[in-house]
Amino acid sequence: METYRIRLRIHSGTLTPFQADTVFGHLCWIVARREGERGLEEFLRPFREEDPPFLISDGFSGDLLPKPLSAEINIDDPSERKEMKRLEFMNLVDFEAARLGKKTKPLFRETHVTTLRTLHSAISRDTQRTLSEGGLYSLEETHVPAITIYIKTVSEAWKTRVADLIRELSKTGFGKKKSIGKGQFSVEDVAGFHFAPVEQADGFVTISNFCPAQNDPTEGLYKTFIKYGKLGEEFLSSGNPFKRPLLMVKTGAVFKTKTKPREFYGRLVQEGIAPSKPEVVHYAYAFALPILFPEV
Repeated sequence: METYRIRLRIHSGTLTPFQADTVFGHLCWIVARREGERGLEEFLRPFREEDPPFLISDGFSGDLLPKPLSAEINIDDPSERKEMKRLEFMNLVDFEAARLGKKTKPLFRETHVTTLRTLHSAISRDTQRTLSEGGLYSLEETHVPAITIYIKTVSEAWKTRVADLIRELSKTGFGKKKSIGKGQFSVEDVAGFHFAPVEQADGFVTISNFCPAQNDPTEGLYKTFIKYGKLGEEFLSSGNPFKRPLLMVKTGAVFKTKTKPREFYGRLVQEGIAPSKPEVVHYAYAFALPILFPEV
């Protein structure tokens, strides 16, 4: 697989994180509208068969990447290790050093991400005025100038297709409240990218949240979280727009593979994710990069 870096210029506040599974869901809706149900099924078929034609990372601010959890192990000084544990992201140089098992001094990096709460009002359809009860509510917006997403594809044709889908997504916006101007972005650049090779790699670090497949490695350093997903677009009016809670492994997780790691791990969650729409699936593949697993 070849790797590409997609730079997005963000033009508004966003209410939904640029996580790989959410981005993938948006791309599926575009495919469905362009090519219909059969086109979407053909698009999803290789993912169902555990042979994905492309992988997508989470979106990260600027040139930052998630801190591999192994970076905490590679520090001897207790105070520096404590500082490293506080870090969530690294710049590319430190990220690559961590993959190579080098000891890096913990440095706090400016993420250029700000959050703020904005006040909104719910209007009564009868009086056209703010509801007397529950009429005012706030939303937490994230503001960041640029987001970087990485993709790996099996061919140039798939790279072109994914980039085209993301450009199409930029016309409508991303995530919650895009109808009122949130999640607006443009595609600034799509270019080939090479992460540093890791000789004798015996593990991988993921730069997307994922759900391990049955035979994936289990020895590792990782954190988990519960993803409370929600259906999108027309499915919002399905009666129950909520997906079942899904336990996912967080970006930056490091797993030991013993042998040369594969391009991807994880799976497509295909059963029971959405009670009201049994045909819905959930993208949960790991964008895996080779790493030297630390001696714990």
